[in-house]
Amino acid sequence: MGMDEHMLACVKALAENRIQDAKKEAICCCLNDNTKKNKTKVVYFKKLLENGSTNMFELPSNIKGLLNMQDVSNFNEERYYLGKQQRELYKKIESGVKTTTKLLEYGIPYMNSTIIYGVPGTGKTEFAKYTAYKLGLPYAYLNFSYLIESYLGKTAQNVNRVFDYCKGQKCVLMLDEIDCIGLQRGNDTGADGELGRTTIALMQSLDTLIDGQIVIAATNRCDRLDQALLRRFQNKVEFLPFAKDERINMIEKFINSVNPDFLSKDVINYAEEPHTQAEIIHFLIEEIAKKIN
Repeated sequence: MGMDEHMLACVKALAENRIQDAKKEAICCCLNDNTKKNKTKVVYFKKLLENGSTNMFELPSNIKGLLNMQDVSNFNEERYYLGKQQRELYKKIESGVKTTTKLLEYGIPYMNSTIIYGVPGTGKTEFAKYTAYKLGLPYAYLNFSYLIESYLGKTAQNVNRVFDYCKGQKCVLMLDEIDCIGLQRGNDTGADGELGRTTIALMQSLDTLIDGQIVIAATNRCDRLDQALLRRFQNKVEFLPFAKDERINMIEKFINSVNPDFLSKDVINYAEEPHTQAEIIHFLIEEIAKKIN
């Protein structure tokens, strides 16, 4: 099948470096695509084009290896179970998008920020991906363990470089393992002094993200974080392992998205015992692998 007029116009605009025109034609291509197999990707890419944030995927050399841009267009919403906690939090974040826009019209800065804490395996990172997918925004993943350097002042410089790049870019910025550098400050000498300066650099950087960025931080140790840093987050939510009814709902949704015939008594019985969401997913993948072999 040959290119239609919008595909051809998009290619022509790209060849002539008319990026905005290319985006408009690409949106038309998305609107014209009604194939079922492309539906999920088309919806996400259309939102991404409309948000004007596709340039974030081309990282400058000075932050490559620090910030990871991930394509969430393949996020499988049919397989992802949104628990009560997750549903309520997403509504708050979605509402915060509108709040940010309205307040900026009055010149009032507002950061749509959330910190999620809880035991490992409760779906903190996956929720951030879901949020980016639903809002049609680039997903920028920052693991703070990548930023830590042994040289004095280097970690704070890494923080500043990443956040300087994110200023003015609409995205979902996931700050994973924020407790690596956001610990409560002690004295001002040696390692504690360096840690304190890095925490201050992080707080100052967060204060600059007021142009539509959505910040989601994750930690397993919220009790260790600096109180001034915690105050930067509008939402503070603990993700808990699902209760029995939600474990069953999660299992059924996942299995039904693959093959309803795979839903056995053994699989349902797994929900009787407490497990984290990550443990459930691992178990389901193993069970499905047995069925198809």
